[in-house]
Amino acid sequence: MPKPSRRLSRADIIRALTRLGELCAKQQSRVEIAVYGGTVMMLAYDCRETTKDIDAIFHPPEIVEPFIKQVAREQNLPEDWMNNGVGAFVARRETRIAFSQLQIPGLVITRPSAQYLLAMKCRAGRLPTPFRAGDLADIKFLLRALSIRSMAEVDRIAAEYYGTGALEPGKRWLIEKLLQEVRHG
Repeated sequence: MPKPSRRLSRADIIRALTRLGELCAKQQSRVEIAVYGGTVMMLAYDCRETTKDIDAIFHPPEIVEPFIKQVAREQNLPEDWMNNGVGAFVARRETRIAFSQLQIPGLVITRPSAQYLLAMKCRAGRLPTPFRAGDLADIKFLLRALSIRSMAEVDRIAAEYYGTGALEPGKRWLIEKLLQEVRHG
């Protein structure tokens, strides 16, 4: 039976990844994990208290997936505490950097650059729901952090990773609104 969803804190994530690293190191496997989304916003930019899960791409999956399930059982985490659902948003050309805030033996952890994360968040552009924070606060944070003031700058960054016309009209409208808030707030 699946465990009910719960928000993951910084401590929860570090504890779970540390255990995952121990299991991988014991197997003497080189495991690479590219972390995205809320985990990056929380750990790299310190702009969130919690996240729903760890969005990641991991390699090799046949080694990592059983350990992810084991950590979930051991630490009473939801089965999908780490999942690869973010793969649908990953661009063919992406920029990953070492995740200096997550140096865990047994794991090689990377994260997207701020520009790439902004492109991903703008492309997804999820609105908040009662069950998910959405992307709006993260987009506003990244617009401020990168000192972006125009839609042309956002388009240039999104095109760098996803090609021209990367942002559909509804997402562009949303980002324009967020840019106004950033410029006037």
